[in-house]
Amino acid sequence: MTLFLGYDPGGKGKNGVAAIQVVSDMPKIVDKATVRDAAEALSWLQPHAKTAVALGIDTLLAWSPKGGRACDDALRRRYGGNSIIAQNSLYSSMTLNGAIVAKRLGLPVYESHPKLLLRVSGENAISELYQDALASSGADHEGDAIVAAWCAAMGHNRKWIVNLFSDLEDDIELVVPGARYPWFE
Repeated sequence: MTLFLGYDPGGKGKNGVAAIQVVSDMPKIVDKATVRDAAEALSWLQPHAKTAVALGIDTLLAWSPKGGRACDDALRRRYGGNSIIAQNSLYSSMTLNGAIVAKRLGLPVYESHPKLLLRVSGENAISELYQDALASSGADHEGDAIVAAWCAAMGHNRKWIVNLFSDLEDDIELVVPGARYPWFE
């Protein structure tokens, strides 16, 4: 069974990490935790990375010199809502910690947007795991990491073939070469 990792970078004590397996397109949690910072997240993720095939992160894995990304604009147009925040408005812990972990872990990496995905996708299996994680920990960090790992699995296994970074009109810089942003539609 293939292992996928997830990371939800946050502020002090708000970094979610997760390892999941996907069996017959169904996610199964192997391990999850909330850790202090990116250094502790790396320490938690590295032993799992020896057998994992990909990492999903709830962060920006591509940056635009224009101040906005075409992929975010497209998601805002399609789904509305206020959960898609402009890159220049994000807090540094999310963007910097995510980039550090993505670069240092050395796995194929996939961007995710757990809150939006849960709201619009109808993916019941991952939604149930998210809700269970939320109920057991009282915070969403581990749940977001689980969903990020799921997005990595769906992108890596080519179940979701859309790559939101592929807009030819966008002038983005990938944080990690080869990073992808898989989407279910």
